[in-house]
Amino acid sequence: MKPFYRNIAFIAVLLLMSIGNYFRMSSGAANIRTVDFISIFAIGALAGLLIGLVVSPKRSE
Repeated sequence: MKPFYRNIAFIAVLLLMSIGNYFRMSSGAANIRTVDFISIFAIGALAGLLIGLVVSPKRSE
């Protein structure tokens, strides 16, 4: 497996784990705790990295 695809797979697994963790601990209440905010931030950051890795080879063509 090429290192490029390994990076994509690794970030995708981390993203799935963080989404699962957020839904496991989210209480559904109207107020957002600090841990929920950090989880949402981590999900956004990982999604941004994954989109950047997927789009970057298309941009160079």
